[in-house]
Amino acid sequence: MKTSTTHRKQLKRERTTFNIVIVLLLLLWIPVSIDKIIDFPVFKEGIIRQPFSDTLGYILIYALPFGEVLVVLALVSDKYRKEGLILSSLLMVAFTAYIAVALMGAWEKLPCGCGSVVSGMNWTQHFFFNLFFLFLSGWGLYLWYKLRSSSTGSETTEGGSAKRQIKNIFNIKI
Repeated sequence: MKTSTTHRKQLKRERTTFNIVIVLLLLLWIPVSIDKIIDFPVFKEGIIRQPFSDTLGYILIYALPFGEVLVVLALVSDKYRKEGLILSSLLMVAFTAYIAVALMGAWEKLPCGCGSVVSGMNWTQHFFFNLFFLFLSGWGLYLWYKLRSSSTGSETTEGGSAKRQIKNIFNIKI
């Protein structure tokens, strides 16, 4: 009985932590995506000034806001939350890697095409900011898997063996 109560408390803590991670990620992605959409001409100009090809720039001009809005929509949906966490992680890996390459001096001059959320940060601060949200995205994904396996496993633990649970579903007598 004590183990079951401890397990439920731990599960509740993990769910609460997971929800906090989701809220923090939404607090990043919502303003960032809105800023790109509302100030689209400024965002477009900032991307075009980046040190990569114009072709890639024009792809990113539309792909980044679309991807960020997709992250927001997926994170608020229980059905697509896992995909939202994966996409959030992938975007943060790309952004963080880009800043890491910039900090290593790959380009002489690097204009910042960042929006209002991080516009006041220098490149090092921006790097650690991104690392934090990359960690949150990864942690959220870890918690998603952990909570998913806990919720399926808890029914089996409380009601007996998995074999018994399956037999009960099909009304097979043990």
